[in-house]
Amino acid sequence: MSRIEPASKRIAIIGATSRVGRAVAAEFAELGWSLELTARDPDRIETSHGSSSSGSSVEIRRHALDLADAAAVDRAVASIGGVALDAVVVAGAPFDETSLADATAEDFASHAAAQVAGPARLVAGLRSSLGRSESPAIVLFGDVHAWSRPRAGATPYLVAKAGVEAMVGLLAVELAPVRVFGLSPGVVGWPDGWPDARREAYLERVPLERAGTPEETASLVRALVLDATYCTGVVIPIDGGRHLR
Repeated sequence: MSRIEPASKRIAIIGATSRVGRAVAAEFAELGWSLELTARDPDRIETSHGSSSSGSSVEIRRHALDLADAAAVDRAVASIGGVALDAVVVAGAPFDETSLADATAEDFASHAAAQVAGPARLVAGLRSSLGRSESPAIVLFGDVHAWSRPRAGATPYLVAKAGVEAMVGLLAVELAPVRVFGLSPGVVGWPDGWPDARREAYLERVPLERAGTPEETASLVRALVLDATYCTGVVIPIDGGRHLR
């Protein structure tokens, strides 16, 4: 089986202060990959990913990036793009529950900018950096409730997430031979403020009867980047089976 060896590899993790972003950073730091980490406030990026399991130091560079700001995306491309990249993971997208009745045009526009336009411009700008790798990969995050199990109460957010999942195949064609994957999470870490009753009601419709974790998500990202070397343009649920019922 073809495999990308982790030695001397570099990954850009967009949204490194999110729970999933932190877990992905820890996963690849453990492998000894160099890290390009972004956040709207790079001072909030954790510094605990400084060494691999072998004890060797891990190079970490931090960058300011607000995906909804086109100028900030251009600056991040210039800052990150000077080095060869083996993978880009776009993990940061704030969860928001604004209903259709309460949504404004600005709500739709801001989510579309942060979750669709910003990531698309970013990976297009980093295409030449990814082209230096033997088998580069991009991982984007949708939401199981955008396509597989639509629900009410978060329309601007979920419309943008549906756009992310639609974009996976388009980018896989436009950026080929860069591999492009989408993950479609259910709950891989409870949203802040969800009461126990709401959590229990949600889990009643999850066949695996529990929430997932950021670490399980990071493990799947690792498998896609390292091992899924003849796959591209696919969106994979990571939801404990929530898409089934």
